[in-house]
Amino acid sequence: MTVLRCSAKLLKRLKLPTSLPEPLPQANPLGEWYADIDFWHRRPFVVMLNASTGAVLMLNGHAQGLRSLQERAFLQFASLCEFFGIRGPAVDAELHGFHAGFAFGKTRDRSLIASIDQRKFGAWMGFEWNETALIDEAVREWRDGLFRHPALGRNSRFNSPYHDTLDLIRQRLA
Repeated sequence: MTVLRCSAKLLKRLKLPTSLPEPLPQANPLGEWYADIDFWHRRPFVVMLNASTGAVLMLNGHAQGLRSLQERAFLQFASLCEFFGIRGPAVDAELHGFHAGFAFGKTRDRSLIASIDQRKFGAWMGFEWNETALIDEAVREWRDGLFRHPALGRNSRFNSPYHDTLDLIRQRLA
């Protein structure tokens, strides 16, 4: 299973109680994921952000999309790994975690919520100005994204608090 920490807005759309018990830690390589739902021109979309790497998944947030959120996350993560040439047992283990389902929990890290908000704003710009699709925005975030989290410390390569998302993903799944 994969721990998915959802915003109150997403929990409500998933028809889950907002006072969930704390999920048990899981053994998937990338750890916990955070998720929020937002709207662009009345069309809902879900942004999932990995807490340890900044990897982003952008999924449809309409009713059917929410019912099949686990399968869509599995397929998009597998597609992105294949697109960037990331393969191996750790990728298989992460995919197995998605396949096993989500253990839902409430968000608890404000830094990651702010990171999701930045990704949502970037997606709005991509949708509005470049007419991109959800998967294109996810690819852009993996390829060009920078991730900052207090737990990561400074990037010794650039002496900066920001880390390249794709480098972090490759390090964790190598």
